[in-house]
Amino acid sequence: MQQSTSDQPTVVPGMENLILHLAADQLNCFFPMFQRGVTMPAMVGCTLKSLLCDQFAIPADYVTDRITTIFIDNHPLDDLERTIIRDGSRVTLSAAMPGLVGATMRRGGYYAALRQGISHITESGTSAGKSGTIRLKLFNLLLAELGPLVLAHGLILEQDELKDLGKILPGQLADSPSGTSRVLLTVLFNE
Repeated sequence: MQQSTSDQPTVVPGMENLILHLAADQLNCFFPMFQRGVTMPAMVGCTLKSLLCDQFAIPADYVTDRITTIFIDNHPLDDLERTIIRDGSRVTLSAAMPGLVGATMRRGGYYAALRQGISHITESGTSAGKSGTIRLKLFNLLLAELGPLVLAHGLILEQDELKDLGKILPGQLADSPSGTSRVLLTVLFNE
């Protein structure tokens, strides 16, 4: 999946912006961060499908066909169009996972009924258009496929996260802002 180069980087008022241009082979440096979870700016109060397709520019057919396992606030879910994203929501995305656990957690899968007691309960109501943040985790094949899109959208990093990233990417963060507690990092990859 290609990152969109025509889109302008996300801007968060009151937050310092840092834009990195890296070689494509440096994407894997971000995989541990994606698996732990990254904070991203988002318009909240929308559906999960709107967040993924409209805000993060992930094609709808990719969301439907490739992202087979989704958790919201640590609960598996099946309905992307009625799940409302709240400020601070934790969203976990994965491609198909092996075994019975993978089959049970798969969105709309045959064994989804086995997790009825732990599944996300769809809520009604919205407050669309409100700025907020989400915490996103990516796993397995989605790391490489969605990583560039996520990084092009921007990550909100605390100073300690920025310092840790500086250890992985020596010399790349020399111009990083230092007087603010949080930084919006946008990463674009050279072809």
